[in-house]
Amino acid sequence: MNRNIINEIQRQSQGIETWTFVCDICQNYKDNLVCSKGVFIAFKGANLSGCFEFQGGKKCNHCGRIT
Repeated sequence: MNRNIINEIQRQSQGIETWTFVCDICQNYKDNLVCSKGVFIAFKGANLSGCFEFQGGKKCNHCGRIT
């Protein structure tokens, strides 16, 4: 496995808490290892709090959930 990929997996594993950015709330994330902006995502729930391409989802006006 490429050393850069191993480093990225380790980086995205750091400090995982319920408050950290989880990839599936980003508008660019489509349930793949790479989002539509080309950012590598090691696993669902990865800590991507430093992602420059992050775009939060839209909130529902009725329930407040992120879509």
